[in-house]
Amino acid sequence: MPRRACPFSIPSARLREPVGQVSRGPHGSGTSLIRPDWRRSMPRILPVPLGAANAYIVSEGSASILIDAGFPRQGKKFFTALSKQGMDPSRIALVVITHVHYDHVGNLREIRDACRCPVAVPAGEADWLRRGAVVFPAGAHPVGRALIAAGRLLARVLPGFVRFDPVEADILVDGELSLDPFGMAGRIVMTPGHTAGSLSVLLDDGNAFVGDLAFNVLPCGGGPIMPPFADDPAALKQSWAALRRLGVRTVWPGHGRPFSARRLRSQA
Repeated sequence: MPRRACPFSIPSARLREPVGQVSRGPHGSGTSLIRPDWRRSMPRILPVPLGAANAYIVSEGSASILIDAGFPRQGKKFFTALSKQGMDPSRIALVVITHVHYDHVGNLREIRDACRCPVAVPAGEADWLRRGAVVFPAGAHPVGRALIAAGRLLARVLPGFVRFDPVEADILVDGELSLDPFGMAGRIVMTPGHTAGSLSVLLDDGNAFVGDLAFNVLPCGGGPIMPPFADDPAALKQSWAALRRLGVRTVWPGHGRPFSARRLRSQA
């Protein structure tokens, strides 16, 4: 079948194919340390809680990107937050999805349609996004396993409650991807563990947006950092170590408040 034409101009990125280096993000030898360019303006970070999950609008100069899209049925709250900042949706140049779980993509189609910008997702999870399907992760400890069991039961009883509007992704990420083409000093790296394809957004100033690679909500059963759900807890802790090696200073999680990256070391 012919490739769907993309209406967006995306410099230095291939559409609907894996992009990035062969090495998988911070675990590969091709990934370099964060080196801030102090000639550029410092980014501004606006957390937007959408249900019990965080979305983040990150702005640098006139450029903005959105990281994650929250629980379903929260679109009005998102656009209200934009309006309070005096931002037009068209200012958002890119939406990055850290992983395709319904609490991180619930308003994605509504947001994408308003912003008319490309959507970047982990390459291995693009089919989940295309189907609007919920894929439950494994529980990382007893609390997580109990929550997952409850979620699966809810999905059987009320399947519409845990589904989301399907979206066709524009950029499939399978390695490191620079954000320079979108006006942002930073990059996307692969940080597997919560899901096999999970990714994080690393800014050159040391801020990292990690999705569910780490939580800052209690009780989680493993401390304020270990998420209750992880398909591969060992890989997740390796990703923590990779972020520390890369010079991350502040972690912005998908659930809870930001915290110092030093706390990743204490939990590893």
